[in-house]
Amino acid sequence: MRLRLFVTGLSLLLLAGCASNAADLHYYLLHSPTQAAAKPQSASSYIRFNRITMPNYLKQRGLAMQTGPATVYFSATHVWAEPLASGLSQSLNASLWQEQQIDVVPEGVYQNRDLSSVTLHVDDFIATADNEVVLKGHYWLYPGKAEPRMKRFDFRRPLNQDGFAHAVVQMRKLVAGLAADIATNVSQYDASSESKTMPNQ
Repeated sequence: MRLRLFVTGLSLLLLAGCASNAADLHYYLLHSPTQAAAKPQSASSYIRFNRITMPNYLKQRGLAMQTGPATVYFSATHVWAEPLASGLSQSLNASLWQEQQIDVVPEGVYQNRDLSSVTLHVDDFIATADNEVVLKGHYWLYPGKAEPRMKRFDFRRPLNQDGFAHAVVQMRKLVAGLAADIATNVSQYDASSESKTMPNQ
């Protein structure tokens, strides 16, 4: 009888511990679900993302923070609610449309059109020990039939508050900066007028 009570009590403790661990998890989204959709309007341009690649360390579930010149901390309780690459793609698409009026065309749509396309590689996207968040990398822009061009980027924003929530908000602003940079180069190098006016389906 005592053994049964002990086992029952231990089971309750384990269940309580699991519930406590689950409650301690904090999930984050890079894109903002509460951002209002833009009113219907004509796109100024159209692009396609060929590929978005990220380093392996950014594929971890836990949010990362650089703690020293060669050390990175991964949180066990502050985690991404979705793969960071997916969040980056959604956030970029939203920023390009909301702020730049550039519509991102999915892969497989209008394959016969000379749309500008982008291949993006992220080197670093992390909060650092210097109290800032960094978004570094490069992208290749293929402007219609013109020669491809490579552009390096290094965006930074200060961290004025403690905590991962503030860091994620600043990361969203870095993505908006990258979207603006892509938009500037698309408008500058897009040699195909067909990419500005979509055909009837």
